[in-house]
Amino acid sequence: MQSDQSSAADSNLEIADEVDEAALATVMRTVPLGAAVLAGTVVALLVLGYLLIYTLVFIPRGVVG
Repeated sequence: MQSDQSSAADSNLEIADEVDEAALATVMRTVPLGAAVLAGTVVALLVLGYLLIYTLVFIPRGVVG
């Protein structure tokens, strides 16, 4: 039975996309900076969380043993 709908298997993925070099250069200047800012923010939050747990849980407990 023949279907009127096309599938992704019918598409030719070997055709190169048309890319504007100026737009690509603009994107490649901003995207890595955003990823670095996001990664730095996450690491800073992890360190802050560790320091909060250390100061609020372990230091008030005192020396064990």
